Amino acid sequence: MSKRVELHPASIKHLKKGHPWVTKDRFSSNFPQKDSFLWAKTAEHGRAILINDPSHQMIKARLWSLIHQNDSFNENIFKRELKERLEKSYNFRKSLNLDRDNYFLCFGEADQLPGLFIQVLGTRALIQFYSDFWNRYEKEVSDFVLNYFKKNDIWLQKRNKNQQKEFYCLNRKNKDDEFHITEFGIRYKIKLNKSYDIGLYTDMAAIRNRLKKNFENKRVLNLYSYTGAYSAFALKNGATDVTSVDLSKKYISWLEENLKENDLMSSHESIVSAVLPALKKFKADNEKFDLIICDPPSSSSDGKKRTKAIDSYRELIPLFYDLLNSRGEVYAFLNTHSITRNKFETKIKEYTKDSPFSISGHLKLTEDCPSLKGFPEGDYLKGLKLLKK
Repeated sequence: MSKRVELHPASIKHLKKGHPWVTKDRFSSNFPQKDSFLWAKTAEHGRAILINDPSHQMIKARLWSLIHQNDSFNENIFKRELKERLEKSYNFRKSLNLDRDNYFLCFGEADQLPGLFIQVLGTRALIQFYSDFWNRYEKEVSDFVLNYFKKNDIWLQKRNKNQQKEFYCLNRKNKDDEFHITEFGIRYKIKLNKSYDIGLYTDMAAIRNRLKKNFENKRVLNLYSYTGAYSAFALKNGATDVTSVDLSKKYISWLEENLKENDLMSSHESIVSAVLPALKKFKADNEKFDLIICDPPSSSSDGKKRTKAIDSYRELIPLFYDLLNSRGEVYAFLNTHSITRNKFETKIKEYTKDSPFSISGHLKLTEDCPSLKGFPEGDYLKGLKLLKK
């Protein structure tokens, strides 16, 4: 069932320490294209069972298990282990008693289900394949979900490097879908098969809830606001007013739909603009805020140039300082696998040396989005709380 491959010594070291990926190198570049499973020797008596991922640009295989050389592995064993791991992830989420309709039923590598994510969205479930490997086991995964969510519409999304929408409803003839879910008492519109993303980032939900006591009587600026989850959340939790800035008219319109759904429009201002010129205009108009939320896309364009999120903070932070009231705060996020938490914090410290801020807290994935020890790429959503000195 599986074909033997040779691994780079560094890959073996990382796998044994808990890292679940084999990335592209001179060894993995020679992996076979058609085999679903691979195995490699990791020690005198140790073996790694790997999921083959030939179509991925950088991740060429993902760890399924480390076994002894005398242990068996075949199709039936894999299917049994798949079911056991899905059951474990389901029972863990059930134990959390979350106050929201949206949560991750399984969270990929952190649940020992590499490249497989499943979101529950109220009366829908969304299976997301980040590896083409899972196409072969679509039935096993969808059958498991249907067993626990018999009344749900089950959707499948194949996440691809080109960010082209690729959704399928597995148990209905729906071509697309629009509906509302409730997260911490706020209703948000979800749209399936309308664009690559669905309108709400469930991985940010637990972080939002952790911050709920920090909005009372605050004037809030939400940058790269997308469909306004933080804008609605801030207003619902006592913000005096919120200004949302996003370059996309489509997302600002969606944001306003969400605010109207929750009767929160009266204390909100929408601005369709690139962030940097919007901040410069706020400064020229002597605007002041108590709290700035900044969650830039990993790479963005203002129509003239493309900027990486980490680099954008170099220009943004001095403007944050000018726009904040005394003891004002910034919640600065970075959403990428490729930059570690330590590097993000180092860069922010570098950018704040001339604009005095102190780091007053750290924000990270939690609850239904657990972390995996030895896997820094899984800690992709990083946040820092910056306090104006």
